[in-house]
Amino acid sequence: MRLYYALISGSYPSLSLEELRAIAEAEGIEYREGAIVDSLVLFRSDGRRLEELVRRAGSVREVGEVLSLSDSGLSPDVAKDVGSALEGLEVRVEVTRLRGLGEVSEQEAVRVLCSHVNCRLRGRTLHVIAAEGLITVGLPIERASRRELLERRPRRRPFFKPGTLDPQVSRLFVNLSRARKGSTFFDPFCGAGGFAIEACQIGASVICGDLDWRSSLGARLNLDSFGCGSSLALISDATSMPLTCSSVEAIATDPPYGRSSSTMKRSYADLVSSFLGEAKRVAVKGSYVVFAGPYEASPWEIARREGLEVRGRFHMFVHGTLVREVVVARV
Repeated sequence: MRLYYALISGSYPSLSLEELRAIAEAEGIEYREGAIVDSLVLFRSDGRRLEELVRRAGSVREVGEVLSLSDSGLSPDVAKDVGSALEGLEVRVEVTRLRGLGEVSEQEAVRVLCSHVNCRLRGRTLHVIAAEGLITVGLPIERASRRELLERRPRRRPFFKPGTLDPQVSRLFVNLSRARKGSTFFDPFCGAGGFAIEACQIGASVICGDLDWRSSLGARLNLDSFGCGSSLALISDATSMPLTCSSVEAIATDPPYGRSSSTMKRSYADLVSSFLGEAKRVAVKGSYVVFAGPYEASPWEIARREGLEVRGRFHMFVHGTLVREVVVARV
C-alpha cells in the first residue's frame, strides 16, 4: 500500500471529502484515509484505478502519488529523496499554496529540487503542495478538466428552468448516492434533468420524473441533447412512484424549496416525508438516498423519522436567506 494525495475543492470541503469517499466506495477503489490538511487529503491505496476519483468527480481536482512529506520545509534532503524516487524522470516543478499558506515559492522549489532532479520545461509535472506546517511533493496521476461540465451548464441546454443546480454540484449529488456504471439511478424531482444527465455521464441506467409535465418534457430534451436517449423521463409524482419495489440502486434529488420552486401547496416536511416513504419502497436495501432542503427545516431529522440511516449532513450557503442542507442517508 503506497501513499497518495487528493486535492479537493475548497468551496465546500466537507462535501468534497465525502464525494471522494463515495466514489472510492462506488468504484471499489482501495482507499484508506490518513491526514487531512485543508483541501489536501492523504490516503493509502494499491494504486489501481485512482484516475476514476477525478474523472467522475464534481469537486476532486487532482490525485497523485506522494514522493515526499515534510513538516520542516523544502530541504536538500527532501530533494534527494524525490530525485531517488524519480530515477531520472524529466519533470517541471509546479507549486500550489493552499489558501495562500505555506512558505515555499516557485523559485525556491525550482532551486532546491532541480539540484537533484532532472528539470525540463516540457517534463512531467512535479507538484509541490504547500500548506501551513506541511510540504507535499507528488506526481499527479489525474487532473480535473471542467470543460465538459461547463458545456452542460443550465443555460446552454435546450430547456432551461430557473433554480437549476450547476453540473458540478449535480455531479456531486449523484456521486454521493454511490451511483455507478450499470446501476439504476432515479431522480423523482428531476426539474430540467440536471442530476439525470450527470448520472448518465458516469454510465448509470437513468430514470427521472417530475409532476410538472413541462419539466418532464424539458428533461427529455436535455437528456437527448447529451447522448442519454435511453434514459426514461416520466411525468410522475414523487410521493407515489410508478416503480416496483427494490428496483432502484441509487437516488439523488433536490425537492422543491426556495424562491423559484413550488411544493404544490404542501409543506416541505410533508412532501419530503412522503417522498422518503416511497424511496424506501423502491430502493434496494443498503442503497443511498441523497436529497437537500433548507437548513431550518431539518431535512436530516425528517429522514431519521422515516427510518433511514443518516450517514451525513452537509451545509451549503446559497444566499442570505437560504442555507441548503444536503442529507446522505441509507435505506
